[in-house]
Amino acid sequence: MGIVNRDKLSDVTYWMALEISKSQYVVDLDSIYRGSLELDYLYQLLTTKATLYWRQQHAIELTPVMVNNAFFRAIGILQERQTEYERSRNKQETNWVKALLHLE
Repeated sequence: MGIVNRDKLSDVTYWMALEISKSQYVVDLDSIYRGSLELDYLYQLLTTKATLYWRQQHAIELTPVMVNNAFFRAIGILQERQTEYERSRNKQETNWVKALLHLE
C-alpha cells in the first residue's frame, strides 16, 4: 500500500463532508466549529472510518496529517456553507423566491 500524496487531500475532504452531511443525526456545526465533545466524537469516528475506507477501497494508506487536515477542512466548508445559507435567507435578493413559494 502506498502512502497518499497531497493531491488526494481534496478527495478525502469531499468524502468526509459527504459523510457528515448524510448523517441521520443532526450535526450542530456551530458547536462543532467552536469545539465540543461532539467534535471529538465525530473526529474519532470519521478519521477511523476514512482511514479504513481508503485502505480497503483504494489500497491507499492515509497519513494522520492528511486525515486531520481533511476533517477540519470538511468541517470548515460545511460551516461556511451553513453560515452563507443563513445569511442569504434574510436578504432582499431572496424575497422573490419566498414570494414565489408563498412563504411570505
